[in-house]
Amino acid sequence: MRRFLNYCAIPVVAMFGVYFSFAASTVNAGDVKKIYKDTCELCHGADGKGSEAGKQFGVPDFSNPDYQKSRTDAQMKESMTNGTKNPNYVKLSDLGVDIADLDALVTVVRGFGGK
Repeated sequence: MRRFLNYCAIPVVAMFGVYFSFAASTVNAGDVKKIYKDTCELCHGADGKGSEAGKQFGVPDFSNPDYQKSRTDAQMKESMTNGTKNPNYVKLSDLGVDIADLDALVTVVRGFGGK
């Protein structure tokens, strides 16, 4: 039984490792649209409203004016840098995003709200 679990666990762990290393290797510093697509879009959606999976995890709707008003740029950068209360959130630094790109990412998020 233990051997069977090893055969199952190793591929699953390897898949997560490949995913995170792929995400980190595809991030291009300064190309904020590519950064959003590679690291954020999976959960937050191309339109910022949240993908189906993201909605199940409780991501906010970036296009919602109430959400936009509820967060300062500094709070958004804090969430991107240090994570959120949502246990499913992956810090952008863990995905290889350069901290220098956070201002540009905040601009992308603000853009979903029409601001």
